[in-house]
Amino acid sequence: MALLAESLVEEWLNRNRFFTIRGIKHGLAEIDLLAIRHEADTSVIGWHVEVQVSFRPVTYIAKLTDDMARVLKRVRTNASARTPDQIETCASEWVQSKFKADAKAKARERLWPHVQWQYHLVHARVRERRELEVFQREGVACHSFRQLLADLSRRKDHSFSGSAGGDLAEIVSYYNSPED
Repeated sequence: MALLAESLVEEWLNRNRFFTIRGIKHGLAEIDLLAIRHEADTSVIGWHVEVQVSFRPVTYIAKLTDDMARVLKRVRTNASARTPDQIETCASEWVQSKFKADAKAKARERLWPHVQWQYHLVHARVRERRELEVFQREGVACHSFRQLLADLSRRKDHSFSGSAGGDLAEIVSYYNSPED
């Protein structure tokens, strides 16, 4: 599922005039997508995009922090209910590790030096909407996968397809079109 969702997100970015690189490895970690677009005024827009698409979420997007896991004697991916403070702490740490960590900044800088990066998350259903609120407060723009699919299906200009997601986007568009 993750690769299919990332393919559709990449197609959406390409159709919005972004050049993309997917699956950037740095050490043991990975960046889902980096997208870059040059504007007419010669400015450059850089997006660091993480994709977390689940249709039946059983756990949170953000894992428990190492300290919480140790104190609670649970694995980091434990799905037990969390307090509002735990959600806040875990979500903030998730943003730090996914977007703001030094290793992530260095990986982005190696590819495109001197770009001011914006942080984006594409999500489907989430167990706890409060996580999205924390992500947004931390500077992450949150995009609904449903809205992204709607954008792809409404596009009239299908002359450009920049990724493997193009065929998938055509299927979505066909499904949403009037009967033949």
